[in-house]
Amino acid sequence: MKTNRMFTVVRLAVLAVMVAGFNAKAADVPSFQGKFTLASEIRWGQATLAAGDYSFTLDYAYPGNVVTIRRGTQTVTRIMSVGLSDMNSGSSEIVAENGAVREMNLPTIGVSLHYVKHNSGGRRAPRQVPMAQIIPVVVTDNGQ
Repeated sequence: MKTNRMFTVVRLAVLAVMVAGFNAKAADVPSFQGKFTLASEIRWGQATLAAGDYSFTLDYAYPGNVVTIRRGTQTVTRIMSVGLSDMNSGSSEIVAENGAVREMNLPTIGVSLHYVKHNSGGRRAPRQVPMAQIIPVVVTDNGQ
């Protein structure tokens, strides 16, 4: 009986140390914060963002470079990039083509994130002339 109780106490102590370690790691993760304004509705991955003001946080220390997009205090969506390339000059901006985000350029932290174009269920859209849109990004915290 005493052995079981001692084993339970040891398991709880190990669990507490593990949880504390995970929480410490999460606090050390560098992030990049910014904001942008959409003049019209846009597709970003599977999400549709209405016109308006948004803020975002990019946790670029983890694989997949997840961008969390918020409108006010409400999280709208989380989007993972499909590619990453180096970018050390230029403007911080979101590049959209035909109403869909293709990349997010963040030279402040030296990266350009790439996103897949939304597929609307395999149906072919009528042939369109590609139209690019550049959305400026304002850096609010670059994690340094």
